[in-house]
Amino acid sequence: MLKSFRRMFFIYNGYRLRLFFSQVLLAISALASIASATLSQRLINQGLMAGDAEVVIDSGIWMVLLALLAGATLAGTAAFAVFFAQGTAYVARTEVYNKIQTFSFANFDQFRTGNLLVRLNTDVNNIANAVMYSVMLLLYAPLMVIVAFVLTAISVPSLFWILVVVTIAVLVVMSFIVPQIFRAYDERQERLDALNNTLQENLAGVRVVKAFVREKLEIEQFAKRAAAMRVPAFAAAYRVALLNPLLTAIAQISVAASIFVGGVQVLNKTGLNSGELVMFIQYLGMVVTPLALMAVVVPFILRGDASAKRLWEVIDAEPAVEDKPDARAVEPATITGRVVFENVSFAFRRADGKLDPPALKQINLTIEAGERVGILGATGAGKSALVNLIPRFYDVTEGRITIDGVDVRDFSEANLRQIVGITLQEAVLFQGDLRFNLKFGAPAAEDQVMFDAARAADAFGFIDNLPQKWEAPVARRGYNFSGGQRQRLAMSRTLTTMPRILILDDSTSALDVATESRVQSAIPDFTSHVTTIYIAQRISAVINLDKIVLMENGQILATGSHEELMKSNSLYQEIYASQLGAGVTEGMEVQS
Repeated sequence: MLKSFRRMFFIYNGYRLRLFFSQVLLAISALASIASATLSQRLINQGLMAGDAEVVIDSGIWMVLLALLAGATLAGTAAFAVFFAQGTAYVARTEVYNKIQTFSFANFDQFRTGNLLVRLNTDVNNIANAVMYSVMLLLYAPLMVIVAFVLTAISVPSLFWILVVVTIAVLVVMSFIVPQIFRAYDERQERLDALNNTLQENLAGVRVVKAFVREKLEIEQFAKRAAAMRVPAFAAAYRVALLNPLLTAIAQISVAASIFVGGVQVLNKTGLNSGELVMFIQYLGMVVTPLALMAVVVPFILRGDASAKRLWEVIDAEPAVEDKPDARAVEPATITGRVVFENVSFAFRRADGKLDPPALKQINLTIEAGERVGILGATGAGKSALVNLIPRFYDVTEGRITIDGVDVRDFSEANLRQIVGITLQEAVLFQGDLRFNLKFGAPAAEDQVMFDAARAADAFGFIDNLPQKWEAPVARRGYNFSGGQRQRLAMSRTLTTMPRILILDDSTSALDVATESRVQSAIPDFTSHVTTIYIAQRISAVINLDKIVLMENGQILATGSHEELMKSNSLYQEIYASQLGAGVTEGMEVQS
């Protein structure tokens, strides 16, 4: 138990002296409290019972001083506890976030956005609370119990058995309830993931929900997941709430038993006096109270262990795509851009490690340097999967892909993505200004490069008309721009990096035909001698390219120019007829 939580202790390697000092202060606080309790015997027997005012005053002063010492050292321990708790939260959050940045697309298929947000926030806070209470109280309880047992065995042996019975009763109660709390917290965190995934998905797609008037469905789905989380949450909370009254009842019964048994001995004068009885009752409190505190601390620690386990799942996850030890880095300018797929197959991997059915099957394709190639096919044909393998967002399952004869797995990822620039299907922008977004991949790029890239993507005109122009603010995900504007800005961002291989993944889907035509005409001028790959579902986006690759069900059906495919492939003819007009005959001149 607590294996995951203990693994977090690597954080304290440079702070062991502070941790040791915090526990020394805690020990001083515990011993001061015990010494104060021990003085109560002298206060009663030699002071009050003997009528000695000097002993009463002297004992009282020492008890006040010991109380102040106990309070001051405990406050010092609390300060250290906060330091370690917040330090742990900082390191844990940073470690997880840094690890996330090493993930490839396949890792994000396993860890969804809502899941990662819960781990970075709720789970980190749970660990911080566990650390704080551990530093403050974890050593306090056993120290108090051990010293109280020793002093009782020496000073009041006739009542020692009561201390043993009470301790056993407390431990039995905790051993029965605490494991149930542990299981409930573990299950609650898992269901919290599902709840947060639902929340994140709904909020991200709230415009779609409103557009289709599906608020009621979303409310029902959220309520279902909230109710599922409520079951283990209630189970944990009920057991935590039950611990305190149970321990309080044990404490009260033990005090009553001590007064009854000890009182009889005091009255019968059979070896126990009033001062010893009062001292024993205080020792008893020093056993039950720390154990009661443990009842508060243990749930925090168990919750922290469950959360630490979830953090380690992320930290221990291996990036699906990693550099080889001898990965090479080349100057992008030396790359000509010849891309070859050799017997490439690819399948997505599920969270359980097993592969889905192949998304790509035995792909053999050569794209010559500087060639402009279109990948055409219906949704689900495998177009995006194909091009995502070039910059190694995923690795091939079989076969290999080469750039200028070098396997892409032999390049370092950073170098490969300097060579290969891609505009993804979803045009996501970041909060900031346009200049920051357009230079996101090349912060050191000259402004003129950015301007020319924007012209090539047909974005310069609308940017120049904005009041703040290139410093115009960009809202989260770029929602203050239209879909077509976001696509053109995303293309500008990719072009600004001046890649040797350019991939445009359905990047003109939100553009009207006239704008799409302008973009297709301008990009070749900006990317002279750059290998360019267009992914499209519309023939109009690829009709004038050097070569068109027609895909279906993860396979290449045909390859050739528009004229060649119109003569040789019936599926291409059907697509052309459905999109650009029926009655088209072979050899007809195409107007773009």
